[in-house]
Amino acid sequence: MKLRPYKNEDAKHIVGWIKDETAYYQWCAGLFGEYPLSEKKIIEFYEALQNNTSYWGMTAEDELGVMGHISMRFVDEKKRVVRLGFVLVDVNRRGQGLGKELVSLGIAYARLFLEANRVTLGVFEQNAVAKKCYESLGFVQDQESVIKYKVKEQEWNCLEMVLNP
Repeated sequence: MKLRPYKNEDAKHIVGWIKDETAYYQWCAGLFGEYPLSEKKIIEFYEALQNNTSYWGMTAEDELGVMGHISMRFVDEKKRVVRLGFVLVDVNRRGQGLGKELVSLGIAYARLFLEANRVTLGVFEQNAVAKKCYESLGFVQDQESVIKYKVKEQEWNCLEMVLNP
């Protein structure tokens, strides 16, 4: 698996991997607007960021083609803390350890190329599979940091997770 910068043609893959409203909100907390997701929404989102030197959309590929997506952004002025987000793997290829490999590549990129000394991410508490994946890579929950989102007339807790050094 390798990471490369996101391209607009990747939007069709991402849209195809979001199979229902719950999956959509677990993936992006509605940051692309109301469900359903569309290629246009993804393209507009990334076009608005194309001159932002602190944000990267990345696409994962392997010998079978495009299979994942992840974003990275600096969250501090000194550009030492990188937040991973929008972690998504092709729905037809889940359960093969690809999510773990994708996040591992994101961590390596953040440390080696962005020279981050801290890597964070958020996960909704009901997304147990993703949380377990992140924990297996060394992420721990910041017990004091929970962000609440209003999703589908419910309140969802987004748990802040930090990679142990």
